[in-house]
Amino acid sequence: MSMRTMLYAGVATAALLIANSASADVFVEADITKHKDITVTENITINKTIDLSVTVSIVPEKAAEADGIINQENQSNEACGNCAEKADTIIDSIGGTTANSGIVNVNQSSGNMNNQGNAVSVAVDFIIVPPTVPPTVPPTIPPPPPQLVVGGGFANSQAHIEQVNGDELDNEEGEEGNLVDTVNLLFRDALIDNSINGNQGIVNVNQSPGQMNNQANLVSVAVSFAAGGVALSEADLGQVDSGNRAHESASNATSGADPLIGINKTATIDGSINNNTGIIGVNQASGNMANQANNLSAAAVIVGGL
Repeated sequence: MSMRTMLYAGVATAALLIANSASADVFVEADITKHKDITVTENITINKTIDLSVTVSIVPEKAAEADGIINQENQSNEACGNCAEKADTIIDSIGGTTANSGIVNVNQSSGNMNNQGNAVSVAVDFIIVPPTVPPTVPPTIPPPPPQLVVGGGFANSQAHIEQVNGDELDNEEGEEGNLVDTVNLLFRDALIDNSINGNQGIVNVNQSPGQMNNQANLVSVAVSFAAGGVALSEADLGQVDSGNRAHESASNATSGADPLIGINKTATIDGSINNNTGIIGVNQASGNMANQANNLSAAAVIVGGL
């Protein structure tokens, strides 16, 4: 074997020994960024059904029923009251030192084509039986008071108001809306000052110096004096205001007046409608084509007598 061959063999053997004995540990560090979008959609539907059944095991011996109905319409009207200032005033009235008791209804309107109404319906049921005085009782002894016969009672009250101002929806009779073509007015004032104070009972007041306003007050009351019973009360209000036109400013008036001036309107309630007891309804309008209403329905069964 030559020297060169021995040298090659030694180098190969050493390389083989080195390759078989080599080893290494590897450490890896990494930053990982992760984005996750989570969307949750939740639909919740709750249905509740309530069946209410009431059985009244009495036979009413008497009943009180009150019904109140008001229907007002204001259609196909035209107001051209130029240079016609209007003012409605209620001052030191409807109360004060001479307060009223009972039922008071007041309507005031210096304007044009206004519908105003007050309706009161009251029903009361009770039976009074005069006392029976034996003939042996000396006349100096006062007789016993009358007795209230109390049994089962029924009280029902219904109140309905329907007001239409202008072109009614689904109109089949050809009514048209209202037109207000009024300019050159210095003022149109509605004033209630120091009034409608200290009254007792039912007080209804309507005031309108404006045009084509519907105002209504409705009170329906039913009372049954009984040992027990049923009281039912219903109130309904329907108001429609459509198809109306108001040309009261210098920019769109069609009256032909030159120059055109707008209208100054005020509606004032000052120091009024205080310290009353009972049912108070007040409507005030200095504008145009407004529907205003106060609607009350009440039913009661009073147990124990008068």
